[in-house]
Amino acid sequence: MWILSICVFAAVFICIICNLALTNTVGWLVYPVCSLLFGWLVLMPLLYYKKRGLKMSLGIITALLLPFLLILDQFSGDTNWFLPIGVPVSATGIVFMWLVYGLLIKPRSIWFTVPAIIFLSGLLCICIDLIIKNALGEAGFPWGYLVASSTCLLAIVISVIGFVIKKRSTQTE
Repeated sequence: MWILSICVFAAVFICIICNLALTNTVGWLVYPVCSLLFGWLVLMPLLYYKKRGLKMSLGIITALLLPFLLILDQFSGDTNWFLPIGVPVSATGIVFMWLVYGLLIKPRSIWFTVPAIIFLSGLLCICIDLIIKNALGEAGFPWGYLVASSTCLLAIVISVIGFVIKKRSTQTE
């Protein structure tokens, strides 16, 4: 934990020195510094508390993802992607992250959990595809639906395999 902290803060310090030495302004250093600090904040509870730190790390992601993206948006120039794309995609990703956490935290059959996560990932792809297409005003190939169809089929196959294995194991007992 301490070694990672020293490495992260050394990298931050090096970025600051290099940026100031090259340009005398706060330019590109915002991207690596914010990213390093965000990653460090997310990893520290995992390293310090081990399994118990997962919920805290997910909470940090939930609380800091939008401010992190807003800072990046403010320094990215005239693109203005934060409100039309960053907020809805982040919110969708955070909901997905917590749903997966909820599925993994409670003891359930692997034959239920894995297909559920695969199915949810397909729904996530549809949501992100729709958000981006609506934000950009484009109509293109529905990649989200293609991915969702594939993941739905995979989830069904895994569920059927699990059902058959479970049925066979109860018959042999």
